[in-house]
Amino acid sequence: MKRQHYNTLTQLLTAGFFFCGIIPIFIIGTTSIYTSKQMAVKELEQTAAQVVQHRQNVINNFLDHQVELFSTITMLYPLEYLQQQEHLNRLFLTLSKSGNLVDVQIIDTNGDPLTYVGPFSSEVKDKNFKDQSWFAETLVRGTYVSDIFTGYRSTPHFVIALIDPLKQYILRATINSGAFNALLHSTQVDSHGEVFIVNKRGELQAPSLQGQHNSLTEEELQLIRPHSGTSLTNWGEYLYASTWLNHGEWLLLLKMKTDDMLSSYQEHLLRVVAVIAITALIFFIISIGLSRFIVARIAKADQEATDLDQHMAHIEKMANIGRLAAGVAHEINNPLQMILSQASWLDELLQDEDPTCLHNLEEYNQSVGKIKQHVSRASKITQRLLGFSRKISEEQINVQINDLVEETLSFLDKEAQRSNIEINLLLDQDLPTTMTEGNRLQQVLLNLIENALDAVEQDGKVDIRTSHDNKTIRIDISDNGPGIEVEVLNKIWNPFFTTKAQGKGTGLGLSISQNIIHSLGGTLGAENKPDGAGAIFTVKIPINSMTPSTLLG
Repeated sequence: MKRQHYNTLTQLLTAGFFFCGIIPIFIIGTTSIYTSKQMAVKELEQTAAQVVQHRQNVINNFLDHQVELFSTITMLYPLEYLQQQEHLNRLFLTLSKSGNLVDVQIIDTNGDPLTYVGPFSSEVKDKNFKDQSWFAETLVRGTYVSDIFTGYRSTPHFVIALIDPLKQYILRATINSGAFNALLHSTQVDSHGEVFIVNKRGELQAPSLQGQHNSLTEEELQLIRPHSGTSLTNWGEYLYASTWLNHGEWLLLLKMKTDDMLSSYQEHLLRVVAVIAITALIFFIISIGLSRFIVARIAKADQEATDLDQHMAHIEKMANIGRLAAGVAHEINNPLQMILSQASWLDELLQDEDPTCLHNLEEYNQSVGKIKQHVSRASKITQRLLGFSRKISEEQINVQINDLVEETLSFLDKEAQRSNIEINLLLDQDLPTTMTEGNRLQQVLLNLIENALDAVEQDGKVDIRTSHDNKTIRIDISDNGPGIEVEVLNKIWNPFFTTKAQGKGTGLGLSISQNIIHSLGGTLGAENKPDGAGAIFTVKIPINSMTPSTLLG
């Protein structure tokens, strides 16, 4: 009966532990996936908007520059000058150096050609342009940039036409479509992205980037609508970004496949799902083990009652010892300060004594110095006891790294002496102070020095060197141990990876130390000595000259 009860209790506890553990993980994972997707979509939209805005600026600047250039020509040169072929030839030679211009033609206000320079003289010779749409628009507007059309040349092109200030002639220039298309095709998009320019009727004004679009779909035609700035539209698996060019005559359209641009989100999704699955398995195993353990403990509760009482008594004793140690440290500090005060007073009195009258003055001074030295040593011990009984503070203070190294070594002196390990301090005496979290940095130094002592074992040597430049303080901890094998050099920072014998290390020390140094804005690295005789661990901490008063101000 009891066995069945215990089995039922085990199952209930297993289910309870499992769901209590996995539900928060599932909620966090789901939230992370949703947030990651929203951020990825937002980043994609920002990228698309930036690409479209950049191309808009480039293309509009190109068109505006051409219009301003030809407008200047109409203001500088009268009809009598441009009617002379040699003058127009020289002008065209100058303008065509950029490679953007195909031809230039002077036309009277009746549409009859006057002079022409370019490769299509036979196609446009004696052609009247009065019925051309661009000609009529130029007369009305004064300046006109046409859509892409074939016209008399039978090849796609577009023209920029301007009427002179005196309304005597029209200057028409044909723009090199290849140079214009290059402005569009230099857009940086993914391998499946498309970018194209269309007019208000949905007609392509330049070949699409991938060369796969000859016309817009019915849905894409709906994007041709008045709007200011950049418009973003999500349709199915595609994101469209559009903006108007050429004073609202052309629409620049960017088409990006969303899935192709959300690869980072897909990777994140797979990682989160994998983590949730692995975590669920771990929680299930832990739940089973923990439930069995609890039920076993309940079954043996009566037999272990005495042991439990002894265990609680031991815990209480250790807590009392901790409180006693803190109390003793406080109590010892008071007489120590009194002894130090009296010794200092005695030292001041001895300085006033006449050496000829006091024959043992030197011995007295030495005795007073020894009293001060040992009082200081005892005070440091009590301060150490008090320091380690408090919660570690994460407040940043001005820290002298050399003092921190020496204080850390004081905890390991006995261990080094037992193993006959030589510790050499090569400290930069000009080392500046820096604003950092001294206690956390000391935790890292303590771990690295302990690792060095473990590596050299008996009769070894450990060197600790400090140095600095204008921006960083460097701490090198090197040993003459066997070094680190090349194949595991990059693995030592992984959590739970250790090269120590079973039971001597958890594999978390270096991982935690690296995280601490990174949070302090520094770096932690490791390498073998060039001669292969040992390893070097290097800590670099930025020099921060801020003081607490600066922070408060």
